[in-house]
Amino acid sequence: MSTAGRFKGCVAALAVVLMAAGALAQQTPYFTGDGGKGIRLVVLEPSGNGLSKDEQWILSLIQGSITGDFNNYSGMTIIDRQNLEKVLGEWKEHTSGKYSDADYIRIGNLTNASHMLTGNISKTASAFMVEFSVTDLQSGERKASCSPKPVSLLALENLSAVKKATYTLLRQLGVDLTDAALTELKQTEDMAKIQAETMLARGITAQRQGTEVAALSYFFQAAILDPSLAEAVNRSSVMAANISSGNIGADVRNDIAWRKAWVERLTEAEQFFNNFNKTESMPYTLYYSDDIKQGKVDYQTETVNLSIATTLIANDRWARPMERALQAVYDGLDATKRKGEWQLGNWPQRGVTNLNAFATRKQNFSVVFELLNNQNKIIGRQTLQTGGSWELGFNQNYRPTVQISVPEGKTLNFPNVNANDITDKMTIRVASVNGADAGIAAKNGVLQIKTFIKGITAGVALKDTRDGKSYRTVIVGSQTWMAENLNYQTGNSKCYGNDASNCAKYGRLYDWPTALKACPVGWHLPSDGEWSMLENVIGGSSTAGTKLKSKTGWSNNGNGTDDIGFSALSGGQGNYSGGSFSNAGSEGTWWSATESNANYPLYRRMYDYYGNVFGRDDVKTYQFSVRCVQD
Repeated sequence: MSTAGRFKGCVAALAVVLMAAGALAQQTPYFTGDGGKGIRLVVLEPSGNGLSKDEQWILSLIQGSITGDFNNYSGMTIIDRQNLEKVLGEWKEHTSGKYSDADYIRIGNLTNASHMLTGNISKTASAFMVEFSVTDLQSGERKASCSPKPVSLLALENLSAVKKATYTLLRQLGVDLTDAALTELKQTEDMAKIQAETMLARGITAQRQGTEVAALSYFFQAAILDPSLAEAVNRSSVMAANISSGNIGADVRNDIAWRKAWVERLTEAEQFFNNFNKTESMPYTLYYSDDIKQGKVDYQTETVNLSIATTLIANDRWARPMERALQAVYDGLDATKRKGEWQLGNWPQRGVTNLNAFATRKQNFSVVFELLNNQNKIIGRQTLQTGGSWELGFNQNYRPTVQISVPEGKTLNFPNVNANDITDKMTIRVASVNGADAGIAAKNGVLQIKTFIKGITAGVALKDTRDGKSYRTVIVGSQTWMAENLNYQTGNSKCYGNDASNCAKYGRLYDWPTALKACPVGWHLPSDGEWSMLENVIGGSSTAGTKLKSKTGWSNNGNGTDDIGFSALSGGQGNYSGGSFSNAGSEGTWWSATESNANYPLYRRMYDYYGNVFGRDDVKTYQFSVRCVQD
């Protein structure tokens, strides 16, 4: 196909995207009037002056933020960023971001754009100078601009400076923003969303710099942080498929060159993960109870032992992207059918470098807790030693997995507290983490510390507005859980034995993809960490089965004590692919939202003849029960 023909195809594809984007924009409540309808805008990544290689991702972050906000807060048609990249890629234009006026007109013609937004970020000794402008491509007239203004790195990273510029440009372009739009543009963006956008920007920059394994890992991180971020999901899917195919590129002419190219890819993977492990920490949350328990009293010394419960939870946002990127490389090497001949068959257990990038890694925490009475006097001070680790493992298909381990919940004792210092109201304070202020550890993402509220009470009934069904709820610590299995008919869900009476008794059984989306608005499928929190609040997984199970309905005298009103039911399982059902009355199984790897979601299982709760993994096509947790 000729170059012109390919451009026409790109323009046609863009037209579909543009029409869809324009239609959606008209439905938003963020502007009055036409919101700039008729303007077809292309947003280029701003040029960067004085930025280091490690800071280039900021430019992509800014482009993504402006593109999204113009889509949300105007009636303009905005060129899709990925399609824009395809057009510029076929044009083989340089990627520095420094274009001439003639180049702008050319880009406008290729993308069918009427206006172009450009910018420049210049790093100075004390700040970043930021400027943007919007140009009418037909007349060459500048229609909106933000003159150079110094901003801090933080204002760029949290996008507050970018949103101020967006507001100014929209107003100059004649968009009459509503109060709702003004409020949203002025408030600080949600941290999780910023983190996702940052990972996406880092991935785009890494891909442009030729480090594809790093790019894939960042795309996976963005998609896990914000599953609604379609661009991250799409980019990770496309890149993972390309790497997993085993192909390297058209430059590979023979077996030796092919092997050499794969060794380079494996080397890059090991270098990335080794650096990632040195500079990034596994994200943990340490929960502690404010329910101070009284222990043994020493009448001779007039002292008493006090204690609180603690539990450490690992957040799999750190491990899952790393695992998926590693699996894509592993699958790609396997797809060559040459790894044995190339003497690469033991990768990643045996690396091609001496970095030992996938060795077991530990994260230890020394957390100092203080017990204070109502006069703010420290009457007890103790150190909790805890921590977790990750290691490389392999699933039943021999694909690499990242396995995280954390200790069981621990009791922290304050021995020999002077009885005369004890008051009716006492508080717990975290003094330090690994010798530093606890706030620093939280800010750096190393360890968040939170209280789970004492008390277990019945919650307000949940009414599902989708079908009118109501569910009992229970408040456990800081969580609010459904106290009945979900019975909402959607997707791949069934009644046990295809009998409607079992839906009324046990709720419905869902496959995992359906379970992820089945909860009502304001509620969600619990993560593996949230299940662990529930277990630890009531005493740990070794006895949680007995305490959570309903008092009736379990066979073999396996009924529980239902200590908190959770009323776990023996709803059995379904096999969606085979259509069979099993174990109603003797087993109950509930999905979590966490995957142990790309094919195996984690779940919780209780048996009639055990008091434990078991966490295992299985295929996504099985059908299990669902309990939802309030957001």
